[in-house]
Amino acid sequence: MKRYVLKRLIQSIVVMFIMSICSFALINAAPGEPAAAIYGGQMDKLTQAEKDRINENLGLDQPVIIRYGNWLAEVSHGNFGYSYANGQNVGKMIKERMPNTMTLFLSSFVLTVILSIAVGLFAGLHPDSMIDRVITIISITLNGIPSVLVGIILILLFSVVLGWLPSSGVTSMFSDTLKDRIIHLILPTVTVMFSHIGSFSRFIQEGMKEELDSYYVYVARANHMSKWDIYRGAMKNALVPFVNYVGTHVPSFFSGFVVIETVFAYPGLGNMIVNAIPVKDYPVLMGGILVTGIVVIISMLLVDLIDLALNPKLRKAVTR
Repeated sequence: MKRYVLKRLIQSIVVMFIMSICSFALINAAPGEPAAAIYGGQMDKLTQAEKDRINENLGLDQPVIIRYGNWLAEVSHGNFGYSYANGQNVGKMIKERMPNTMTLFLSSFVLTVILSIAVGLFAGLHPDSMIDRVITIISITLNGIPSVLVGIILILLFSVVLGWLPSSGVTSMFSDTLKDRIIHLILPTVTVMFSHIGSFSRFIQEGMKEELDSYYVYVARANHMSKWDIYRGAMKNALVPFVNYVGTHVPSFFSGFVVIETVFAYPGLGNMIVNAIPVKDYPVLMGGILVTGIVVIISMLLVDLIDLALNPKLRKAVTR
């Protein structure tokens, strides 16, 4: 068991390292000049000599491999640098926005998993019924709707037409209560849930139907085992692969936040990264991507450990 956990930790560190290299290389290969983050609309008025001097002051005149090494050395000491656009400490920016993104992730992730399990098991327990067919159609429909479209529709309906919920931010201008934060969290959370609940519930639904059609269920019924005991065993077996399935979708939750936080002007890491892209604000981009990647990798590691705790076959395999 300890060897397995240690192996997964080492793999996570290697993945993090490779991810940082790829991100740094792609960001530097993208068109545009970082000087635009500093001078904005005045960029066109600068001479080439002035642009070269700015790049030299920022250390951007050095080869990419040297710049990556310098960046990695600074990050290893907890220094993410300063934003080209506003001069703020990137570490402080991440610290301010991280709680918002994690709140959105936890609320949407937990609610999606709970509702998916409830809906999927309910449909799976009624195979080939009207309930099963209706839930299947709804799940497939939800999978085909882009999250950005869902967000816009929810804003138009609940913010513009009905005026029930705020369309942006995390708090009202003159309020910072828990109730106010929850109200601002409803629409982004529901939007993220719409993007995943269809596929999650469908996976549980089909898994439950497959378990109920298994040989051991027929044997249990032939031995007059109670219906509840049969269903309980089938549910447990259907949930084990679901844990793995959920784990593979953790990155899609965070990648989706880039769009969701932009649509709802939600001040999280995704919104920070989007705002830094047009001006090639390297420190902000790399800091945001690195922290997001670390959270994703840790989340997937936790999912693997949960799977290990639930799956006796996996525990037996890793202890050999």
